[in-house]
Amino acid sequence: NNARNLALILAIHAGSASAVEKESSTSSLRQVAADAAAFLRIEHKHHSTPTVDGPTATDLPFFGGEQGNACRRAALEKFKNDESIQVKKDALLAIMATDLYHTAVERCGPEIQMYDRASGLVCLLEEESSYNTTYASFWGGDNSDYGYVYYDGAYDLATMMEYTLSFTVLSSNVGCLADCYLGGDGCTELENWLTYSGTICKEQFCSLKWGEIDEAYHALRVCAVKAIAQPTAGDKDEYVSATHSNQVTSNMCAFNYCTSN
Repeated sequence: NNARNLALILAIHAGSASAVEKESSTSSLRQVAADAAAFLRIEHKHHSTPTVDGPTATDLPFFGGEQGNACRRAALEKFKNDESIQVKKDALLAIMATDLYHTAVERCGPEIQMYDRASGLVCLLEEESSYNTTYASFWGGDNSDYGYVYYDGAYDLATMMEYTLSFTVLSSNVGCLADCYLGGDGCTELENWLTYSGTICKEQFCSLKWGEIDEAYHALRVCAVKAIAQPTAGDKDEYVSATHSNQVTSNMCAFNYCTSN
């Protein structure tokens, strides 16, 4: 909300500068900076929290901050230290060493950061919850710590490149990732592969904000497709369009679940 409100301040002043011709651009920019600084001081004073006790995840509805980042990094270490999945880890590391992967990372840095913020929040919320199934165990199963790979945007990008052969083929057409958790019709291609398919209640899905990771996943996938996709069938525009369409339908599906009674 802070960023959105600050953008409104900047937009208002930009319009004023064009409407009032006598006002110099230097003066206008100084006024913008002054108002923006004042706004941020007000917001900081209004939203500041005591430093005696660190905030819990429920105090941080949109991001986990440093606590969330530490939580997801600790979770990722479980994946890295699991020797039973060494072959899978080596396959991802090989992808992460390629020039194509590095191109995607350079182009999609903001999307990776958004992914990590989302997974950090989920990690904190899961630590405070009483639900047995985590996002990691849902997607990775209970027999290893592989699922913790999905708490890191850079690693998840490598998994995307693995199952799409570096974005040369389309992945399974999962119309709604939320259906995988809740048992809807949009996850038929994966339901037999997932141990906990359809067993998650809406309260768990929505309160633990699993959809935040999924939304970040879609954003990262669309960005990477635009950056490096070289489809073997059809052209790149069609590939990008199909990936973006899947993003829209899946995000809307999750939104509808968590806003309906």
